[in-house]
Amino acid sequence: MTLTDARLVMDDLPCRPITSPPTLRQAVVAQLRDAIVAGELSPGTLLRETALAKSLGVSATPVREAVGELASEGLVEIQAHRLKRVTLIEPKAMRDLLRVQTELWRLGYIWGAPHLGGPELAALRDTVGRYRDALDRDRPLDAIRASHDFHTIVITASGNVELLRSTLDRRSVIARFILLHGRSTVSASGLRNHEGILQALKRGQQSDALARLERMAERLIALVAEHSPSDEDR
Repeated sequence: MTLTDARLVMDDLPCRPITSPPTLRQAVVAQLRDAIVAGELSPGTLLRETALAKSLGVSATPVREAVGELASEGLVEIQAHRLKRVTLIEPKAMRDLLRVQTELWRLGYIWGAPHLGGPELAALRDTVGRYRDALDRDRPLDAIRASHDFHTIVITASGNVELLRSTLDRRSVIARFILLHGRSTVSASGLRNHEGILQALKRGQQSDALARLERMAERLIALVAEHSPSDEDR
């Protein structure tokens, strides 16, 4: 499917006007990222920088810069003729991404778990609390982000900056897939999985933590197959 074939075109961006950003570019990036991850800007939606700028109440420059940053995260596709759209969710690409990320997360746990101390364990407890609170408030995106932050704390403990960068690079793409197609994983069961990993890490039971992590990853990969089009639909 080419960009000009896309059926969805962005007209009215469901975002609030920018008011007091940390920097204008960062604020625009955050607004657009949230709209894409939450599905308010659906996969395949064409993005018009002029309309985006008008909706957000900013000039075209920070919008152009934000779209470029989101393209580097895999959320926006820019083709040779410079038309831009929200990246489609392609089952094979998502499956490949999750398989790679699973191995990176696993490596991060192997290298990071031995270096977890009091501050890191406290931070992990905080993210579990955020996950629980997000479920209570029916805010699945917040729960997904708490989950990602949980794993990032462990990986950060490895001290390997390149591994950390690689695991952060596609977090928003994965969050969008979970929010749009894997909400069943954002649940009380998901919370128990995180609590179980935390307890295993506290006890120094790395193999148990890894087994729980891998079961969570396998469930996500299975969800890709569940949402892949059948041969009859192609």
